[in-house]
Amino acid sequence: MKKHALILGTLAGQAEAMEWLKDNGWLVSACGHVQEGPGVATADHFYLVDILNIEKVTELARDIKADVVYSVGSDIAMPTVARVSETLGLPCFHNSETTSILHRKVLTRQFLNDHNISTTSFQKLRTVEDVYKFKTFPAILKPADSQGQRGIFIVESVEEAARLVPQSFAASKTSEAIIEELIDGPEISVHAFVVDSKLVFFQPSDRHTWEGPAVGVPTGHVLPSHFTSKDMLPRVRDLVESCVSHLKVANGPLYFQMKLSKEHGPKIIEIAPRLDGCHMWRVVEYYTGVNLIAACFNRLLGLPWQYADVPEPTTPYSLWFFLQKTGETFQKSLHALPADANCVYQHFLYTDGQKVRPTNGIIEKVGYYILKG
Repeated sequence: MKKHALILGTLAGQAEAMEWLKDNGWLVSACGHVQEGPGVATADHFYLVDILNIEKVTELARDIKADVVYSVGSDIAMPTVARVSETLGLPCFHNSETTSILHRKVLTRQFLNDHNISTTSFQKLRTVEDVYKFKTFPAILKPADSQGQRGIFIVESVEEAARLVPQSFAASKTSEAIIEELIDGPEISVHAFVVDSKLVFFQPSDRHTWEGPAVGVPTGHVLPSHFTSKDMLPRVRDLVESCVSHLKVANGPLYFQMKLSKEHGPKIIEIAPRLDGCHMWRVVEYYTGVNLIAACFNRLLGLPWQYADVPEPTTPYSLWFFLQKTGETFQKSLHALPADANCVYQHFLYTDGQKVRPTNGIIEKVGYYILKG
């Protein structure tokens, strides 16, 4: 009998997970608060259920007899994944407590500081007046619980922060924000996977970001990491292993964003209890031979880690995004590969004539390609 997965969300990242599931004999259902995105057509069944409504998602998972409730690349889905799975006794990587800590940026920062991991000055903001309690500038201001680079600003003074904090509040579902000291230095991502409380997969990559007004929008990811020196690499791994230990993670993926400060070494910016939202599983598989989507669903079924004997990577790969302004009409012809690029994969997230989604109101990823070498 086919295993049945309920996937929360229907955007491109979730659709890629659905495709793998269907290719491997699963029955796939999906739900969302609107019937849009490539996952609607990819799933065997779609249900109009808001992924934030834990009670309704629980009812749906029970009614369809789902074996697994999961999502890929979505911060907002993970608390629901944890609560529904716990209620129904379904397999789950990260419990509600861990998911809550990593979903709320204030809780993440407090957890890291409390355990002396990558300590950073910060202030929780519930009112504009709270900004004046913070004294470390330049700083970064962001919503307490959102994704997609919404409402994020680099601020040079408390006056600038006070002027911009209402926009950060507006991007938060709880109308809260956080301001923290700005860490200078190149940015890396780290894909980590834990099996039986042991870090079995650790892969840093360079994270390149857009130089426009939207803070932190990724333009590409490069493997192996050139930003991470041989001296810095063990320190990065130590941070990851310390988080795994203190969070008591037994199984599953974690996704880290870090800055490499010349003065302070590696500093954790954010941690997600999921795979990334940048389709990086594809470039990771090209580079390492490890399919992280396969690893997730196989481990949820209790299957052993299947990548113990993967050879050391020797060929570099990189993933780059096609970007377009939000609200514009997508046209594939506007996006061309670089000259002489050794492209091994290309995919567009929109079809001609579709409006680019207003994720952050400025710029959006509309496709990506993977280069070898």
